[in-house]
Amino acid sequence: MQENYDNYDYDNLNHTLTAEEMSTFIGRTRELAALETELDRTRPSVAVVMGRRRVGKSRLLLQATRDRPTVYYQATRVAASMSLALFKNEAARLVGADPILDSVSDWLALLTRLEELAAERLPGLTVLLDEFPYLCEADPSLPSVLQKYTDGLQKRGTAMNLILCGSRISFMEELLGEKNPMHGRQTFELDLEPLPLRDAARFFPGWDEDQRLRAYGIFGGIPYYLDLCDPGSSLEANVRELVLSTGAPLADEPNNLLQAELRDVTRYATILRSVAEGCTVSGDIIGRVREIRDASALAPYVRKLHDLRLIRIVRSLDATERERDRRYYLADPFLAFWYRFHLPNASALGAGHDTQVWQHAIEPRLDDYMGGLFEWACRDHVRLFGQEVLPSAAREVGQIWSGNFDIDVAGQLLDGTPLAGKCKWWKEPIGASVLARLRESVGQSPYFRNLQNDPIYLLFSRSGFTPELERLREADASIRLLGPRDLLG
Repeated sequence: MQENYDNYDYDNLNHTLTAEEMSTFIGRTRELAALETELDRTRPSVAVVMGRRRVGKSRLLLQATRDRPTVYYQATRVAASMSLALFKNEAARLVGADPILDSVSDWLALLTRLEELAAERLPGLTVLLDEFPYLCEADPSLPSVLQKYTDGLQKRGTAMNLILCGSRISFMEELLGEKNPMHGRQTFELDLEPLPLRDAARFFPGWDEDQRLRAYGIFGGIPYYLDLCDPGSSLEANVRELVLSTGAPLADEPNNLLQAELRDVTRYATILRSVAEGCTVSGDIIGRVREIRDASALAPYVRKLHDLRLIRIVRSLDATERERDRRYYLADPFLAFWYRFHLPNASALGAGHDTQVWQHAIEPRLDDYMGGLFEWACRDHVRLFGQEVLPSAAREVGQIWSGNFDIDVAGQLLDGTPLAGKCKWWKEPIGASVLARLRESVGQSPYFRNLQNDPIYLLFSRSGFTPELERLREADASIRLLGPRDLLG
């Protein structure tokens, strides 16, 4: 096991990281640097960190505070008085016996005493309240208490850090809303995304490029899922052990995610399954959910799933603002895999036939499934790492579709250069005909007609490129050819 991520039980949580855990921390270079810079400031800091469940928030925060005096408390659904008592116990681990700390009986007094100790002997003290929404469920007045405390903290200027972290994204966003107590109090805000392909693939250092790409297509960029994998076993063995076999830890993960956030999960689950099966527009989804009769009735469900980071809402880059040209995709490769392959074969899996499900229902269809995931990974690559082969970083990256053509990767660079790309998860090398069709599509798209510069053409291939296309690339500086090695870094 390489890491523990964002799935801590309070009673079992180790509040310090071992040297091995610190050295094997994967990815998050930019986020970690930003957090450490914020915590290093000699002024008060109020940081808000949010992100979907399992995305690695707790692990990142423990990494960022590993060498700092820190009171870490992960809230659970207990009474307010018990939460306060448990937090005081955690504080005592750091500050030692303190009669004043023992005597306080409310959050304002408790935080004030910790601030005094920070000023006296613990400069840069960090108070980390993980799963903060649970604290507020038990004590709805807590945001107002923190408003009063942080206002005073800013005036006093004590070098102390307060971090509020939560998986209930809608709650955390509302916490900072214009009419809410903590509005404008944060000095740092981070919405943590899943790991990109390049970092997710580092969990499988001994695997070949093709298998690492497939692993991302199945487990995605959620560190908790990746950490469960055994890089010493095969991809098939990991999928069977973690997803398909009786009692597998991820066998019912999508339902667990929904039940943790929602009361009535049936309609939400039906929407997710519909999207996973190719219903990417409102009309197709409505046709699958009997209780929802029109787009206005569907909208709140889609919006909630989007807020939970389970669905992506995508517009074609050449669509006008008046057009309601939207497509819906699952925002997590693991969800896409589970709804595509696990759910339809639930009866066979329940009977213990995980080996045959893999051999007959999954492996023969995996390449077809990977096509869309490969496009997603390529767009993400251009957004994050495009500057490695392009004149500058990207300003916007998306896709374009119409009745006559699709452009898998489209956008502009910061220097104004347009870009257009195709992505092929083929067993054979791609050739000059793919480039020719891409150029035709660019000529038909209003998006490119409205731009001043000629585009750069990006061709992504799982299996390389024909000699003819390689020669065209050598003669034309506007062509970029990228394969698995480029994506994996």
